Amino acid sequence: MTEQLLTLPWWAYPAAVLVLFGAGLVAAGVGAGAGYRRRQQSGPEWALAYLCVFRRVVVGLALVGAGLAWSWQVPGLVAACLCIGVGELLESTFYIEVLRWGQRRGVPWLVPDR
Repeated sequence: MTEQLLTLPWWAYPAAVLVLFGAGLVAAGVGAGAGYRRRQQSGPEWALAYLCVFRRVVVGLALVGAGLAWSWQVPGLVAACLCIGVGELLESTFYIEVLRWGQRRGVPWLVPDR
């Protein structure tokens, strides 16, 4: 099935969409990282900001890699990039939700001092 997907006559269009969407995610992550860097934050706030930026950049790079691998007709690399992207998306989302859950519940070391 992977070979069939890679050899479709219109394969260049979805590959280009993956590359452009991934590049947009990377650019958004870098922009958000620059914005977070200027603010003074506590440790947990910094960790949450880092994870949000990390998620955007890594998933974006994985999509860029998958799109390029698709355009180069390398099915193993497409699969690897997609697996890495999905894995990092799930893992970082879990950590972000744990931090947000702790803030909502009022866990002392997660709530910033005011």
